[in-house]
Amino acid sequence: MSAFSENPEIVKFVYWDNLTYSPPGSRAPEEWDPALGVRLYENYLSHCEEAERLGYAAVSLPEHFGPSSPCPHPNILMAAIAARTSRVRILSGVNLPLLHHPVQLAEQFAMIDVLSGGRLEVGLGRHGDRAAHEHAVDLIDGVLNGYDHPVARADLTPATAAFTPGVETAKVTAWPRPAQPRVPLWVAATSDGSLAAAARRGWGVFTGLNITPTAGGMAPMSIAKKLPRLRRYLEIGGENGHDLTMANVAVSCFTVIAETDRKAAGMVRDGFVRHIEASAGHLSRVAGGAPGETSLEALADREETGLRAVLEAPAEAYLENPFALVGSVETVRDKLTALRAAGLSRFMLFCGGVGTAHELAWESAAAMAQDVAPGLFAATKKPLRLAG
Repeated sequence: MSAFSENPEIVKFVYWDNLTYSPPGSRAPEEWDPALGVRLYENYLSHCEEAERLGYAAVSLPEHFGPSSPCPHPNILMAAIAARTSRVRILSGVNLPLLHHPVQLAEQFAMIDVLSGGRLEVGLGRHGDRAAHEHAVDLIDGVLNGYDHPVARADLTPATAAFTPGVETAKVTAWPRPAQPRVPLWVAATSDGSLAAAARRGWGVFTGLNITPTAGGMAPMSIAKKLPRLRRYLEIGGENGHDLTMANVAVSCFTVIAETDRKAAGMVRDGFVRHIEASAGHLSRVAGGAPGETSLEALADREETGLRAVLEAPAEAYLENPFALVGSVETVRDKLTALRAAGLSRFMLFCGGVGTAHELAWESAAAMAQDVAPGLFAATKKPLRLAG
């Protein structure tokens, strides 16, 4: 299967699932249901196999913590996906490099690329200081895709540092070497600064959830406001010697398809709020809170989080957002047509909405391929030019 950004004339979709354990599972660790956990992972892997059959160009999963989305180490599941599929690209969406050792992440990525026969695409997201994040991503890119990448002693793994006493800079290369000549990198980028940083390096970008909370609810969004920023991303890439196209832009879309627009909007809002509630409860426990205690309201009262707007936004806000593929088959088809008319061709489908029950999420993923745009999905099944 060609790299996700190749063949820009073809529309490509990513199946992304939140791996929701709660609901229907319990959020209390003492009530963890191992059978439900086993079923969750097995169902997700089966859905990845089915997504490949339906014509999805890539499958993806998040790095999330806690009961709502128990996937703290997505690379383990990506290795399992590599063993269960043969054509589909495997796209991490996203790993958080500042929560791990960047060099060790690069080594894991190299192993997954070999296991998959050269189908890995690395997606990275910021969690913490921007400068530290960009340094970590550059380190991953250099070690993964370069030879003898110079690494300062402070950035070495403990194991490597132990064998290099007195060395200020070591030459580090990921082993095994990836199967691809160069493993594609994507970064989550929504601000002008993050888009420019990605463009200068020639990396693809995820545009984010496309949700802008304000004190009055969800701020109105439009394709017209988004496009100039994406065009500038392409221009900066060209100025730095990179041949970027709109196929290097993956639009992250809440994707919920139901019998009516109203039902779909309610599903995505309820699922998103449940995910926030479960995440807040987990963070409260980590911080020493009592079992069952939730910090959701406390977090919502902090203006910088934007949670109050998300919690108070009506379900209709997701229908009005042009980047949210939420509604009936007809409504979603019309939204997708408008996005394609704007030149967008890569869609990361947050199936079912973050926090929606796993099986409901898969129903939306299947409906996209079978009912909304079967012709577009069929195009990815045709033989395409190989990556590299």
